[in-house]
Amino acid sequence: MRSALQALFPGTPPPAKPDGTGSRKDDRWRWAKRTAPSAAGAGERHTGCRGVRPTFLGRPRLILWRLVVVLAGLAIGGGMTMAEDKPIAVSVVTARSGELADLVRVTGSLVAREESLVKVDLADTRIISVEAEAGDMVRQGDVLARLDPTLITIEQKANAVRLARAAAAVAQAQSQIEDAQLAHEQARADRERSGKLRAKGFAAEETLETRQTALMRAASALALARQSLTVAEADRRIIVADGQEIAARLARTVIAAPTGGRILRRSAKVGAMTAAGGDPLFVIAVDGEIELDAEMPEVDFARLAVGQTASIAILGKEAPIEGRVRLLAPELEGRSRLGRARIALSPAGGLSVGAFARGDVEVERRGGVLLPTSAVIARDGGTSVHLVEDGVVLLRPIATGLRAAGLVEISAGVSPGDIVVLKAGNFLVPGDRVSPLDVTYPARMPADHPFLTSDAAR
Repeated sequence: MRSALQALFPGTPPPAKPDGTGSRKDDRWRWAKRTAPSAAGAGERHTGCRGVRPTFLGRPRLILWRLVVVLAGLAIGGGMTMAEDKPIAVSVVTARSGELADLVRVTGSLVAREESLVKVDLADTRIISVEAEAGDMVRQGDVLARLDPTLITIEQKANAVRLARAAAAVAQAQSQIEDAQLAHEQARADRERSGKLRAKGFAAEETLETRQTALMRAASALALARQSLTVAEADRRIIVADGQEIAARLARTVIAAPTGGRILRRSAKVGAMTAAGGDPLFVIAVDGEIELDAEMPEVDFARLAVGQTASIAILGKEAPIEGRVRLLAPELEGRSRLGRARIALSPAGGLSVGAFARGDVEVERRGGVLLPTSAVIARDGGTSVHLVEDGVVLLRPIATGLRAAGLVEISAGVSPGDIVVLKAGNFLVPGDRVSPLDVTYPARMPADHPFLTSDAAR
């Protein structure tokens, strides 16, 4: 302490002799005499007498302040030494084995896997009833709407009359054929009999020629009767076909579901007139199957494959819906270079076509040592972590793999059970003594994490 004071205050008198010779007062007076010239040079009056007060005794306040500064410095130095010796409290985690998945983020809209358009080809026909609404689940053959059948019913009745007339014509032609056949047989018999008589000389040649002419006329009449029957039957078939067409149009006045599924849109309105080639009256999602029409960047699209599983989150649904990649588009979008994929969703009620959805497709799943991403130090193009062994910090280079949900796969450098500092930073250097505070973390992605990002090294 005395040496520190002498270093800080050059004018401090020396301490008393340790051997006890001489008194402290005598030593101070001797020191005052030696320093008297310098004190006089500083402006102090010096008489050379023994009873004059020394110069340093004339400034007690200054000496006191310097003494306070010295004591404070000693106290601070001692406190810093104690602080340096105390271990630093840090949060640590124990490296654990687990699973991590490489995921591709996708976004898109919900669409029907296949749409069935319900149209009518009856022009200028009034809609008299609508029996289904958008959102209804229907089966094949269920009635959706009805059209006015009045005009078609009238045509059907007229066709029935024409058909009856055609049937009568056919019957008449058949009767004429029978008469012609009888006449033809009679004429042939007369011709044969006249031929025999002429051979015996009992009939004239003129009679034979007359019989021959009658036979020819009978044959012609039979052929004409047969042709008339053919025409009558053809007319009847035409009328029958007309009747079938009328019946088909009449059946189309009852609009039925061509397939089972869920009605997505309804444009049919009671009183409206139909138009051939117009908008569909109903749009049905076949079998009610809904899927995600997803899009993603080209680099992610190249990593997808048919059959990969997906987890899709939809607004209004508490839990994500499982899905599977069903189809990959054969080409990318022209300008955006985005790829498109169809992801079939598991059956779930309340899905609205056109709703926005997003999720993740699992490209790869691997197991290994997992750590929180906050524990990894990225510096100078490499990665490392702070390990704690026997309370001392070590810097360990590592190799990383997949990253997702706040976790990172450690492929080299860390083993299960190693103690790792949770939050990497510059406040620790190798060799520091620390007091570890253990923190737990999940060794796998949480099941209720619908939007898992993929930071896999590529």
